[in-house]
Amino acid sequence: MVLGEGHQVGWVERGLDGGDGWVAVYAGYFLGDAATQQAALRATAQEAARTVHQAYLEDL
Repeated sequence: MVLGEGHQVGWVERGLDGGDGWVAVYAGYFLGDAATQQAALRATAQEAARTVHQAYLEDL
C-alpha cells in the first residue's frame, strides 16, 4: 500500500509478468509506457512505490 496525505493512493505488486519485477498501481491502473501499453517493471518494491507516489504528486 502506498499512502499520500494519509490515505491509500496505490500499491505495488510483484510477479505479474511471471518474473520478479515489481509494478506500480495508481488509481487502479498499472503505470507504464504509454507507447507500448506495457506496465513498467521495477527492480524493488521501493522503486515501484516511489513511482506511485510520483504519479500521485503529478496527479496523473
